[in-house]
Amino acid sequence: MAENPMYSRQRLARRLRKGREDSGLTQQQVAEAFGWSPSKVIRLEGGTKPVSVPDTMVLLAKYEIVGEEAEHLLELAKVARQPSWYASYREIMSPEFEAYLAYEESASIIRDFSRNVVPGLLQTEEYADALFEAFGVRGAIRELRVELRLKRQKVLDTDAQLFFILDEAALRRQVGSETIMRHQYEALVRVNERPNVTVLYVPFRAGIYALFRSPYVIFEFPDSDDLVTYLEKPETEELLSEKTPKSGQQSPSDYLDAFWKLEHSLASDIAQAFA
Repeated sequence: MAENPMYSRQRLARRLRKGREDSGLTQQQVAEAFGWSPSKVIRLEGGTKPVSVPDTMVLLAKYEIVGEEAEHLLELAKVARQPSWYASYREIMSPEFEAYLAYEESASIIRDFSRNVVPGLLQTEEYADALFEAFGVRGAIRELRVELRLKRQKVLDTDAQLFFILDEAALRRQVGSETIMRHQYEALVRVNERPNVTVLYVPFRAGIYALFRSPYVIFEFPDSDDLVTYLEKPETEELLSEKTPKSGQQSPSDYLDAFWKLEHSLASDIAQAFA
């Protein structure tokens, strides 16, 4: 999998926190050992700021982390300080969507449910352009949004496993011309032939089903037991983590259960939608 700077920073932070805890040290003790402020250790372990390579080296020595693991963590520290490939698009991204891209690039499994339109990773250039035009996005900003959407699709060429479930409404709602829609249908069938991609749809006759009202994406990672869910709402975006649940909200595992039930009971192969 690709090493994303933001996700690498979070991975390093988690491992440094574990190293400290395994060593029986408090954050205060680590701060005193190096003449740091306690807030610096908190920030390092929170993953909010990149950890410098020298700071990583002294912490690894303090926690007695050596060998291949130490080399790997030092590499994470280096990657975490590099700009992401999408850094030049920050003007058109919310902080939540920037985090979304980090997870999208780093995940080993992506499950995407789309209710209203074709998922961004599967959109043709002309479909994406027509969609942004319908949303009132104009000029250079629209060009940037389409460009970013197409560049994201490189994740389809990785070893990640990607599962997409579309409500039939996303297929039947016309975006742009009939020709654009025909090309989009052909692209969906074509991408479904990739060995790492599965594209399904839920027909109207399935009726109402769990968590169908809003689009969501679930991320799983190769070196973590955490689940992260991205929710796209009319006026906001939200990221949920299984390890930091929010009171009164569905958890990522709830979304995973809903997706699994759709996949194995109500959804059909995308080719059947156009038969």
